[in-house]
Amino acid sequence: MWQNQLNRQVVIWTTLVGGFISSLVKWGSEVNMPPRMPGEISPPGAHIDAWLGWLGFNSHSLDYVYQGVTVPGAVTLYHWLFSFAFAFVYVVGSAYWPTIRLWYGALYGIIITVVMHGLLIPLLGFRNPAYAEGKTGWLWNLNGFELWSEFLGHIYWSVSIEICMIAVLAVLARPLKGDEWVVRHP
Repeated sequence: MWQNQLNRQVVIWTTLVGGFISSLVKWGSEVNMPPRMPGEISPPGAHIDAWLGWLGFNSHSLDYVYQGVTVPGAVTLYHWLFSFAFAFVYVVGSAYWPTIRLWYGALYGIIITVVMHGLLIPLLGFRNPAYAEGKTGWLWNLNGFELWSEFLGHIYWSVSIEICMIAVLAVLARPLKGDEWVVRHP
């Protein structure tokens, strides 16, 4: 797959455009449906504090004030970087497992929610909801508001990556369905 320039263009452009647009979509979905209660640290904030704290960098190191509102800069950057990384995984994964594009990419968002918020984040100890009385934030311990917000937010986010991929495929005059876009010979 990597030997073909057209395949590389699809991967690079979908990663860049899909990562950029999807980060805005995910961030925007959390404005109208915040996944956490006020005052709770987000998993990205907890990760930054745990992994980079020894360097003197924490979840508030890049905060800035915009029109009187404090914006968590480091957490925003973290989400942006993850959007680019997961857009890359999506487009490359679609070349090998085209089923990931099911429901315009919504399947990918569901998988990411289950794997990240249902398994990895609680396994690493980065989610202990205030309302769960000390319990780890496994999916079954999350309240309906947080669960709904995470699932919908990741579905919106992953569908936006798919829409960007469709746009890139259209611009490059590649087939839009499944893995038909992949040029299998060099």
